[in-house]
Amino acid sequence: MSELAKLKHNYYSYTEYLELEQRDNQRYEYFAGEIFAMAGGTFNHGLVSSNGVIALGNSLRNSKCRVIGSDVKLHIATWDKFCYPDIQVLCEHSHRYETYVEGPILVVEVLSESTESYDRGKKFEHYRAIPELCHYLLLHQNRAYAELFTRSNDGQWIFSEVSGMEGILHLSCLKIYLPLAELYRNVET
Repeated sequence: MSELAKLKHNYYSYTEYLELEQRDNQRYEYFAGEIFAMAGGTFNHGLVSSNGVIALGNSLRNSKCRVIGSDVKLHIATWDKFCYPDIQVLCEHSHRYETYVEGPILVVEVLSESTESYDRGKKFEHYRAIPELCHYLLLHQNRAYAELFTRSNDGQWIFSEVSGMEGILHLSCLKIYLPLAELYRNVET
């Protein structure tokens, strides 16, 4: 039985999880004592993610917010969870630690067939527990199409969608606009 298979059948504390990641030099997601290996992505997935980091970084360069890619894990204490969003934006109310962050204002996931239902369902449920989170953005990897969920002042999530290379996303909490043409630059759709 592989070590990962054993991990799926045992409870591990988050300290043991962090030690395992460091020892194996491998990324795993952690959820309430269970550990899951991270799958690799496609070329388009990587390109959309990279374009998103660049576009957000350029738009926020004169702000106190910072954009990070999928190398830094997010801790969601309410759910006893560590995961690796494709993109996160951290602002003044976010917390930064050596190996993880908490409290992003924006989380972006690039959808893939194998994780789309999880990204829309359980993962979004977990992200909604982050008090600082204002925007959850889903980007399709094979066409210029974005789905944006924005938390209103009364805590409700409002859905909007933008499509086509001429489309422009408005991230109101960050006070920026993102053209889909920048997010999908050089992506073959």
